[in-house]
Amino acid sequence: MMQHLEEAKKLDKPSSKSNRTRWTGLQRKVRKHSNVAILSKNYSNRLEELVKRDAITHRSGSRLASAAAAFDAHSQLPIYYRTGDTVTHAGIITNLILDPDSESREAEKFRAHISEDDDYGDHNEELDTTTYIVEHGRELEEPFEMTQLQKVSDNEPIDEDFWRSPAYVFYREGDFPFLNK
Repeated sequence: MMQHLEEAKKLDKPSSKSNRTRWTGLQRKVRKHSNVAILSKNYSNRLEELVKRDAITHRSGSRLASAAAAFDAHSQLPIYYRTGDTVTHAGIITNLILDPDSESREAEKFRAHISEDDDYGDHNEELDTTTYIVEHGRELEEPFEMTQLQKVSDNEPIDEDFWRSPAYVFYREGDFPFLNK
């Protein structure tokens, strides 16, 4: 019986190691914390559509694996939108897919929320590397500087010279009243 115990111990080790290596450090953090949001940039006409529509599909040519990890862990993901250095809009990502198969049934869910005015597909893939649906889009009553948000990676404020998109941040209390908790 003891010989089987040693074999069982060996089986446990690779799986625990693979769980540790499956996610990057940032991905583990966004999965662990439930108060995580994305800070992203978008064009003003896309932000107007965000407010007018019940749901809208947004896309990125980048593989947003950390966003997918957070969405996988929490089934939703708050998103802030900024114009320049000012955070002006917010919404909740309610569906997200990486590398979508344009022929799949799931792809139709995302196509259904692409507006007629959307010209993203004119210059990129219709459903790009990261495709997601945002609901509860709204313009913030009191826009704020992005430096008020703290990065998940190091718990430091977003730098005023930050230009990349997206950033993974801790959201402020009260900014996402439609969030399912």
